[in-house]
Amino acid sequence: MKKTIMRSSLIFLMLILMAISPIVSSVSASEPPDGGASITITGEHVWNQDDTLNGNVIVSSGATLTIQQTELTVSTGSQILVEEGGTLDLDGGSLIAENTETGYQWMRNNDEGFRSRILVEAGNGDPSVSIPGFTIKISAKDGTFLDGFNAISIGENGTETSTAMSGTQHNITFEEGSVEQWIEFTGIQSLNLVLASSFEMIYDDGSPSDTIQIMDIMHENWMVNAEPEFEIDVQGTLTADEWENYGCKITGAEIMVSGSIDMDKCELIQSTPIIAENSASVKFGHTNLYDSRDDHHVTAGIYTNLDINGNGTDQTKVRGTLVDFWERQLNQQIQFRANEVMASITDFGYPPETTNPIPVDETGLMTLPKRTVEIGFSDGTIWNEQATIVINSYKTAWNAQLSPYGSNEPLPIESLTNYTSSNLPILSIDSIIPEQETNSVDSRIKMNATVTNSGGGDARIALECFLGNGSVADVGGYPILEIPGGETRSVEFNWNMFEPGNTTISCGVIQPSQLVIAGSYGGEPVDSEVVMWTAAIQQESGLGVLPIIVVVFILLVGAGIWILQVSISSEKEEQEQKLRRLDEDEEISE
Repeated sequence: MKKTIMRSSLIFLMLILMAISPIVSSVSASEPPDGGASITITGEHVWNQDDTLNGNVIVSSGATLTIQQTELTVSTGSQILVEEGGTLDLDGGSLIAENTETGYQWMRNNDEGFRSRILVEAGNGDPSVSIPGFTIKISAKDGTFLDGFNAISIGENGTETSTAMSGTQHNITFEEGSVEQWIEFTGIQSLNLVLASSFEMIYDDGSPSDTIQIMDIMHENWMVNAEPEFEIDVQGTLTADEWENYGCKITGAEIMVSGSIDMDKCELIQSTPIIAENSASVKFGHTNLYDSRDDHHVTAGIYTNLDINGNGTDQTKVRGTLVDFWERQLNQQIQFRANEVMASITDFGYPPETTNPIPVDETGLMTLPKRTVEIGFSDGTIWNEQATIVINSYKTAWNAQLSPYGSNEPLPIESLTNYTSSNLPILSIDSIIPEQETNSVDSRIKMNATVTNSGGGDARIALECFLGNGSVADVGGYPILEIPGGETRSVEFNWNMFEPGNTTISCGVIQPSQLVIAGSYGGEPVDSEVVMWTAAIQQESGLGVLPIIVVVFILLVGAGIWILQVSISSEKEEQEQKLRRLDEDEEISE
């Protein structure tokens, strides 16, 4: 009975799995994902019908996904990942963000020819069409204001009419018959002007007003003020080309590439800057690059392979004069040999400037601000940075009372720079020579150490010496000498040994505490020539000569004292006898 129940349960579970299997298998590579699902492309697949892509697409290694002569609307938050070895081919296909609404941010330039501007056209720019007078209503993006800015109308004859803007809306009036006219914007550079994605055109004759999307008209020198709507991560290959005059387009994406991109006759709108790693290759031909989120369309590494011919006939084009084709940027560190260094960088980045003094950390590493080293300008010219390291302070124990180490050197274009300078000391101990080859352990021997400084920086140093067993040698302290750059100097000191034998001492320069790379200033220990230390002179057995002399001296002193005492006693007794005789003679005479 139990077996029958178990068998029935298994059959029931199998039926449930069979029932839901069509739901699981409906997410296939033959069409874009929906509802936030994820699909993986293997083999070769072609999508050639207009559709919506809502979810994640992985083009696996060895696979190819072709989007051909079709437009896919991509939902916010979706992702396309092209793995290394995989290919995404936009063969006349387009990837258009579901939401393309964005603000337009001016680029803080008031100079004529470099201002942010829009082209207002009536009647599609056709002068044969009767154009009534009209007013355009410009709005600031939500949360921003027009205060501090001016709108300048440029007439057909080049005349400028400037009006101050304020609040969140500003109206500009056009006379009857106006066909097309540029509106340029100037203002206070410390403020930020961001226009809404569209403006309204209101006609004087009562015709229905039009809402004009800025992205659909001619506009120059703006950055889009919005986050990307979806992501394309190209670790493999992205190719894009028109298909029988059906152009390809990507709008509203964030594109990252560590593999390769090869685009021809395509448009990238609100989808730049492309973030290209050092390993990436980016090639554009006859491609239009519009509406970047930065002041350039490709952010490249110093080793990124770029093949972009720009702004010539039938070449890749950008709008305006301020948003450039590419920038090569670099995050850089400088490794110094000591950890008490301050340096500034002159002609740094673009526009070239001098940085504030930058300190190093405890390991001697100096981290620079992000560095722009190359720009492909919008006019097709290329600029390269040439920066210089300027030493503000470079102190160690060797030059505490001397001039700072370090010299002004060109700043290389590399991720990690090992700083070298002609003004650093490089020391070597040439020799340590004893004055004599033999000496007894009861006396010192004079030593001479010769040191060469082959570097350009002066150094005031001290030597420390050790015996072969690692113990400190008795040399009377730490011999000190000052040695200018490019010179050789010697210092003398005395060495005392307490045990006989043939031995040497090893002497090296005491390294400054600020040094972070051991031995980088030189001064490594060197062994002296061999000295034969003999035992001290041994005394004979018994009292020896000195004790005998001492005893004899004591005896002589004692004898002298005894003789003196005897003599004094004898003289005293004689005097007493004389006194007694005198007393007796006086008594007799009486």
